[in-house]
Amino acid sequence: MEKGFKNIALFFTVTAAIVLIGFFPTYLSHFPYFEGFVALHHFHGFVMALWLVVLIVQPILINKRKFHWHRMIGKFSYVLVPIIVISMALVYQRSFVISVAENGANHIESLSMLFLPLTDILPFTVFYLLAIIYRKKVANHLRFMISTAIVVGSAGIVRICMVWLGMDFVGAMYANAVLMILVLVGLVLYDLYHKKLSENKSFVVALLVLGIPNLLLMYVPYTAWWQSFAEGIVKAMN
Repeated sequence: MEKGFKNIALFFTVTAAIVLIGFFPTYLSHFPYFEGFVALHHFHGFVMALWLVVLIVQPILINKRKFHWHRMIGKFSYVLVPIIVISMALVYQRSFVISVAENGANHIESLSMLFLPLTDILPFTVFYLLAIIYRKKVANHLRFMISTAIVVGSAGIVRICMVWLGMDFVGAMYANAVLMILVLVGLVLYDLYHKKLSENKSFVVALLVLGIPNLLLMYVPYTAWWQSFAEGIVKAMN
């Protein structure tokens, strides 16, 4: 493992802490009764937490030269990640159904929600697939795994902005988008400073894959053409 990322497990631990802080008031504080929550929420929370555990444990296993266990957990992720992606999609579906019940299927807020999966489900999936494709190129593999952590951590950031800082949902999403982009820009500059960028542009790819849809989030969902497109999706679903 690269010297600069030898303690990357600490970064993943901080990411897990951010998620924990973000979800404590809105979810964890409702233990043990969790009134108002359904099984999907618990399942989604469990698989996402499991992914954070995987991210923390894997570099520790590498540092301790436990390569067999690292590979075993890696193979386990082939099952875990599709389940995570499905759970993310189902959570969005439930949120959309609730929005439709409150605002109507063609309401601008309901239709704008259909853009949100492009800001996290799509980047998370792409980063994981790239990490697997480059699993034998450790430097690339590690950077794409770091990128998945940034996506997962964003859920905690959004809730911290809303609950702890008093932002509305749209403002929290915008703040989160800017923060994620800044983190990735920082990582690109880190590679540039350490003369890694010429041989490894993984963070540049991550910046584009994550940054573009999150920047578009500030404009596209409320445009007439997106609303028309999203309305077509809703009609097709029905």
